[in-house]
Amino acid sequence: STYSHMEKRGSRYLRYALFNAAKFVCNWDPSFAAYLEKKRAEGKHYNVAISHAAKKLVRLIYALVKSQSPYNPAA
Repeated sequence: STYSHMEKRGSRYLRYALFNAAKFVCNWDPSFAAYLEKKRAEGKHYNVAISHAAKKLVRLIYALVKSQSPYNPAA
């Protein structure tokens, strides 16, 4: 559907922490900043674009923990 809402299940504190972490990551990491700009160019609201970046951040954190490797930003 086009107008779906954010899932409100799970820890609201974790969701809040990930949302805020995504904001700062988008300011400091060029690949996340480009991803945020891509989502904004698609016409998404700022908060929706940040939630997409937060989802990307969760996938990245999971991959780093699973592989036990440090983060190497692709500049």
